[in-house]
Amino acid sequence: MRIFVTGATGFVGRAFCQEAVRRGHQILALTRDPTAQIAPDVEIAVGSLVETPWNQVARFTPDAVLHLAWFTGPGKYLQSSENEVWLELSKAWFRKLIELGVPYVAGAGTCIEYAASKEPLNEDTSPLAPLFAYSKAKVALFEWLRGLSDVDWSWFRLFYPYGSGEHPNRYTSMMARELRAGKPLSINSPGSIRDYIEIRDTAAAFCHAMEARLCGAVNVGTGAGITIASLALRIAGLLHADENLIGGNSSAPCDPTPVIVADVGRLLRSGWKPLIGIDEGLQRLIDSMPLRI
Repeated sequence: MRIFVTGATGFVGRAFCQEAVRRGHQILALTRDPTAQIAPDVEIAVGSLVETPWNQVARFTPDAVLHLAWFTGPGKYLQSSENEVWLELSKAWFRKLIELGVPYVAGAGTCIEYAASKEPLNEDTSPLAPLFAYSKAKVALFEWLRGLSDVDWSWFRLFYPYGSGEHPNRYTSMMARELRAGKPLSINSPGSIRDYIEIRDTAAAFCHAMEARLCGAVNVGTGAGITIASLALRIAGLLHADENLIGGNSSAPCDPTPVIVADVGRLLRSGWKPLIGIDEGLQRLIDSMPLRI
């Protein structure tokens, strides 16, 4: 396929482009950085959602589009008014691509679109009840895509990707950094369960779903949950760190979503499966981190 990608220099986008190139796809990456090094043979389109080089896109003649770019300012994105701006920009951008005749478009959502549940979250049966400006905007874009009748589309609800190349303030990297430095680690919700998926499995799932043209909502996770406390203990074990450094934060508010685990039956039935276990993924993350704290 010839795939046009936004957010290609981000954590998920870079991994996707590398996996897609490995599978033989051609990639056009939209980025503001003309010197971006993403993956071999990736073509760079310098611009943004507002200033897309449409003539270059038309020459590339994409078979598919993957829209990953969004406002993700650390500590700000969940409730930022920027989410509404990105929602409208994304709609207009998708409209232009459809006008150009692109037959298949895909976007990235989030597991926190779903209502709280103690059961694995299913694309068809689990209700949506976004709590944040970010997840509300994502649901609105999903609903907008669902209203399209003249193009195929996919909506990838991403659970908890982690791994080499992630932002140093992501929870997995933060825990590894603190434990390696011998610092106490206070966990707000040690009993909360999350579905962590290694970034290479994430990229492979996106590629597989696009190749199989899995239209509609698609959960991207492993289907297996782990408590935050257990995750911290695994990281401590891999680092040979003192497990007594890990403790709970008794003053933290109650977690409104104590269980967030994907039902990945749709991906599994299509022939995809996760290949990287949690220990292997965490070890690769640790090995990629700078030694100096």
